[in-house]
Amino acid sequence: MKSSEFHRKIKQNGWKLLQIEGSHYLYEKDGKVEAVPFHGPKEMGEGLRKTLIKRMQLNK
Repeated sequence: MKSSEFHRKIKQNGWKLLQIEGSHYLYEKDGKVEAVPFHGPKEMGEGLRKTLIKRMQLNK
């Protein structure tokens, strides 16, 4: 999955973009903040994607 597609999925699951720090986007939901790397059209690593899905409780 491309990084840009993953960020769309995050927003669809109710996470709000707080700020951008370099290549990391900070998202907030229910008082929880997660930093997610953004590399545009590049593919995300499978391990990173799975870890973020679990930590952010995203729908698969």
